[in-house]
Amino acid sequence: MIETQISILINRKSDIQVIKDCIIGSNIQFPVYICEYEENFTANFTSEYEEWELDKEILNSFPDYEFTENLEKGRKEIRLQISRHQSQLCTDGWGRPLENPLNETKYLVKKSKPKTTKFNPRITVLFEEDERNYYVHIVNGINKSTNEKGFLLLNEFRNRDVNDESEIFKDTLYKTPLEAFHYAQNKMEVIVDSDFEEYLKKKKKAIRKKQRIPRKKVRDFINSCNRNDLDGIFENLGENFIFEKKVKWKTESEFSGVEEFKEYIKSRDQDLCGMGFKIRTSWNIDLPFSITIGVKYFPDEAKKDNMTLQYRQYIFEFKNEKIMRITEEK
Repeated sequence: MIETQISILINRKSDIQVIKDCIIGSNIQFPVYICEYEENFTANFTSEYEEWELDKEILNSFPDYEFTENLEKGRKEIRLQISRHQSQLCTDGWGRPLENPLNETKYLVKKSKPKTTKFNPRITVLFEEDERNYYVHIVNGINKSTNEKGFLLLNEFRNRDVNDESEIFKDTLYKTPLEAFHYAQNKMEVIVDSDFEEYLKKKKKAIRKKQRIPRKKVRDFINSCNRNDLDGIFENLGENFIFEKKVKWKTESEFSGVEEFKEYIKSRDQDLCGMGFKIRTSWNIDLPFSITIGVKYFPDEAKKDNMTLQYRQYIFEFKNEKIMRITEEK
């Protein structure tokens, strides 16, 4: 058998007769115990039913109140509370234990006054670190076939100020300004997506412009090495330039200063000039600091038909638009 223990705490003593009438009006067929205390009353009984009709009777008697299970922050008078509890030992009509025995408490509190949520018509959209402001414009509207009044959105989101010539979206009549505001994002998505695409194009163009000179200096250096053009090799090197050769991540040799590097370039041991380097497609660019490239070449250009293509990696480090360090990795 399912038994539900129902308890009502009545915080205003003046309400006791109203609650008695509610209990009577609910046609409860079980004894109801009413106890009076210094500051309140309680009404308790056990029923074979949940007696949900009692809640309706109470709400009809207190039209300005509502039941809630979660009390809001802040102080709010609890006019009464009603609790229902079913034992874990209760069984249904087939003798099976209840899966979810009832255990709840509801509070009768004053209905919250409807609040008009204010909002800022400006919507900020992030394009990476770039902030863009868009504006929602709402005007009064009416459905002429039904005379229903509401609100409409203007098809103008980029400008804060509008004029009488601005186009109006007539597809939806919103009931409140807040509802119109919430749907504005869907309306502005086409414009925002278009602006973002243009933003990416400009960013890409700016990156290419920023990379143009350092990339040219890298190409000029490699081309000068291929042509044995010493003036071209040294043209863009900084005063404290360093050339480092690494094999399997270990430093094999290092030349500090332009003069020391010149001696290496003119020596028989150099393997930087006349190698026929071809820069590979993939560039790793981390400006303003460095550019990493891969090159492919044949050790002996004249015998390349019988030789294996080889690869190297060069890391160019920049400062004040000068090449300050080149690291060769094999």
